Parts: sequence; structure tokens; C-alpha cells
Amino acid sequence: MKKYHFIYGLFCLLTAVLVVYSLKAPALLSSANENSAQTQFIKGKIIQKQDENFAVKLEDERGSIIKTKLSEFFIFDDYQVGDKVSVYITQLEEGGTKYDIADYYHYDGLIFAFLIFCVIAITVAKRKGVFSIISVALSLILFYTLILNAVRIGIPVLLAGIIYVLLITVLTIPMIHGFNKKGLSAIIAVNVGYIFGLVLTYWFTAIVKIGNTPAEEFRILSQQFPDVDIRQILMVSLFLGVVGALIDVSVSICSAIFEGMKEHPKLTFIKTYQLGMNVGKDILGSMINTLLMAYLAASMPFLVLMTLARYNNMYEFLNYDFIALELTRIFIGAASIALLIPITSISAAYLVAKKTKILN
Repeated sequence: MKKYHFIYGLFCLLTAVLVVYSLKAPALLSSANENSAQTQFIKGKIIQKQDENFAVKLEDERGSIIKTKLSEFFIFDDYQVGDKVSVYITQLEEGGTKYDIADYYHYDGLIFAFLIFCVIAITVAKRKGVFSIISVALSLILFYTLILNAVRIGIPVLLAGIIYVLLITVLTIPMIHGFNKKGLSAIIAVNVGYIFGLVLTYWFTAIVKIGNTPAEEFRILSQQFPDVDIRQILMVSLFLGVVGALIDVSVSICSAIFEGMKEHPKLTFIKTYQLGMNVGKDILGSMINTLLMAYLAASMPFLVLMTLARYNNMYEFLNYDFIALELTRIFIGAASIALLIPITSISAAYLVAKKTKILN
């Protein structure tokens, strides 16, 4: 147990060093439009509205009030007096400042929603709820500091993605499920599953002919920042889509196996492996549908737009680059989960059999 804590401490230290380095390192990539006007966002509050003319009090050190209209770039919403908004401020090259209402100000609402989530999680799951909250916050912070900052400072994003999933796996699984052989077997299985996931990612994208810019956001990124390795961004995007599912499946199988061991302490390696496989098979179908629903729900407005504006049949719909991208993402996830089931079953069965000293 002390050995596990020591290794965990080393990973925590490594994580802290990487976070500090990524935040302190200078940016190496620049926009293709470096000579364009400088922009920033600032919080504001609408204090007066007349048709499409707004008076907004900026919540900066001056508390200045600006007059603005909604830019054609931003879709009109039903803004009312008292609403908090993000104001898009542009410092024009020829001098002067332009103000546009970009969107509602979301930060305060996100904090409130997060607090509600925390209360519910802690009420239901008690101690594990607290660690689940910490793991969510840790995953979000590391995603920003390691992956997004890796792009900014010029580190290969694929390398950053691999480091990210490794750290998240090693740090969050013991935190939530304990420093025990159940957590260790899940960590081993998930990291082996990552290798297969990466191989499947490269293989499936080659089979489907995804290309490097299969969606509009990839094309915009490529045009604005031509030095960014779009291919690596695509690979990491596809790979990260399956990471959460792999962790979930692996932990679920390991939990079932180690709970079964409590009831039947003399389980052999073969019996334990079969138990894991049976649990994994039950999980597989529901998890694939979960991935499908999650990706379709996230893309639904765009899918409706494409269906109404362009496509008359299923063949045209499936052949569109964005749809091919999302379906490939699902296939990668499903295949990775299917391969992870025997890997996790073997890992957990080995540790169970080793613990009971009846490896057959």
C-alpha cells in the first residue's frame, strides 16, 4: 500500500511540474492574421435597451458605459435589461474601439450549476462524491493546461494527449476507487486499451479517408493557424472521445470481479476471467449506444441544418465529411471497448488469482 502511495505522489509531483511549465512557457504559434485588430472579451450588464440599440455597463475597473448594436456576426437573442453579457471589444487598426455583444455571460451560471452538482453528488455518494468532483475539476484543469497549452507553446499535441490520459487515469482511478488491486487492474487494462485505441484511430481514419480537415472547425483552425499540426489535432480529438468510456468499462468490470471475489474467495483464474467477460458483454451494447447518443446529441443542431438544407436521402447524409467523422469516432470507441473487455478480464483475473494463490 505504501508503494502505491509513493508512486501516486510521484505522479502528482510530475503533474504539478507539467502544469507550471505549460503555463509559464512562451507561446510559439501565431495567427496567420497577425496584423488584424486586437480583441478581448469583458463582462458587462445591459442597463438600457431600445430596439437593437443597447447601453451596457462594463464591469471593469472603470465601470464605463458603452453604446452598441448587435453585430451581424452574432446571432440575435432576446437580451433584456439586467442581463449579464460578454462584450467583444475590438481595438481597430485605424484607432478607436468597437463594441459588440457576443453572448450571455455564462461563468456565474456555470459556477452555480457546478455547486448544485456538488451538493447532489456529495449527498448521494458521500466520500466518493467528493473525490468524483475533484476528478472532474482535475480533468478539466489538465485538459486546458496540458493539451490546449501544448498547442499554444508548440509541443506536439499527440504527445500531450497521451500524457494527459495517462495522468488522468493514474490520478483519478485510485482517488475514487482506492489504492488497491481493483484500481491497479483497471489502470493496467486501461493503459493497454489506450494503445489499441490509438492504433484503431489511425487505422479507421485511413479506411474511411477522413483526411485532415473533416469539419468546418478544422478548416478554420488550419486557415487561422497554419503552423498547427491539424492531423495530430484530429487524432487526439478522436482518441479522447473514447477515453472516458474505456475508464468506465474497465472500472465496472474490475468492480464486478472483485465484488464476486468477496462472495466466492476461491474463484480460479478461468472462472474470474469468465465473470469479467460476461459483465463486459453486458456493458458493451449499452456503452456503444451511450457513445452514439452523446455524439448525436452534441451535433444535433448541425445535423438538422444539413438535413434540411442539403441532403435528400440517407446515402448523401452518411457520405458528408462531418457525419463520416462522427461515425468513425463511434466505431473507434466501440471497437476499443470490445478489445478492452478481455484485456480487463485478464488483468483483474490475474491479480485475483495471485491474491488467492490459486492461479490455474
